[in-house]
Amino acid sequence: MDTIDSELEKNGIKVVCPISTLNVNEIATFVAKLLCSKMPELKLNYNTVFMSISRLPMYIAELPVGQADACYFYKNSSIYYRKGLTFDKIKNLAVHEAIHHLQEVKDAKGNLKKLGLCTYSGFKAFGSALNEGSVQLISSYLTGEKTDVVKYYDITLPTDSPSYYPLVCNLVKQIGYVSNFAAMFDSTIYANTLFFDKFIAACGEDEAFRIQQNLDELVLLEEKIAKISEKIQTEDLSYRKFKAATDKINSYKAKIRKVFISTQNLIITSFFDKETNNLLSISRIEDYRKYLYSFKNLIGTVDGYTFFNDYYIQKMNELDARYEAIVNNKALALVKRSKVNIFFNSIKNLFIGNASEYEKDNTH
Repeated sequence: MDTIDSELEKNGIKVVCPISTLNVNEIATFVAKLLCSKMPELKLNYNTVFMSISRLPMYIAELPVGQADACYFYKNSSIYYRKGLTFDKIKNLAVHEAIHHLQEVKDAKGNLKKLGLCTYSGFKAFGSALNEGSVQLISSYLTGEKTDVVKYYDITLPTDSPSYYPLVCNLVKQIGYVSNFAAMFDSTIYANTLFFDKFIAACGEDEAFRIQQNLDELVLLEEKIAKISEKIQTEDLSYRKFKAATDKINSYKAKIRKVFISTQNLIITSFFDKETNNLLSISRIEDYRKYLYSFKNLIGTVDGYTFFNDYYIQKMNELDARYEAIVNNKALALVKRSKVNIFFNSIKNLFIGNASEYEKDNTH
């Protein structure tokens, strides 16, 4: 059997038929226009993007149950779409998969070295989930997918991608908020270090790598749940085996909740604790307060989750003390509003406000 055929079989991909050249060109036109018109800051050349995508072999295929409806296979630079999809659905899915093609970096032997924010070393991939989340944020934006509030694994969260890696996309959006979205998307396409430099500067090196590892763990746990779920659906299990399988799923779900919340809390503390050192003026303090306040629009919650509100109140107390120290040391004029009112109004607004998620482009 051909090596590629055996690799496809191993990954549960069974080709049904190729997509015609005419339709591939239509897909390439669709993706190239979206990328170049809606994200001009990436400075992509339309003709170059179109030619690169139009040369990709594309196929209708049978894909494993529980996995995505499209797959970019880098070993033969081809895209596979699940059998039964409409052509409009295929075009939308092509955005994500085509970006994977544009972002890949291979060595002279054709081995994959980088895929945007993901680095391959030996048989291991580092940052795969971070890259998937960033690619999907770009894809959701380009195809006009609406942000929605969803509930998975008892976590209620806003996400730009309700049906595809919603948890990871939520956390990656949090990361982009505290580091730099422009750098994130640039590095996603061009596989450079610009974003990681920003990420490390914003959160610290150890924290940045721990967050990256946690995202990979989330995806791994979801994949384990998908495999067990498929087994339950396709095999006639005894009650004992069925009970063991469902218990394992519940265990993985509990781990997902724990990893998600701990990662979110780490993103919050690593950035906002570190940024406190830069609060050397009254205007800087107020910008910080607004930036922390706006972060509430991004968080996921579980029953009993109070960390963000507690942290916010703690930081408001710290800002109050820092505000007074600046005024006393530098004799700066007070804003015509008492500090106590500022503090309590801030807490009240935390629950009723509607600040923008993208209040400003953070350039820290």
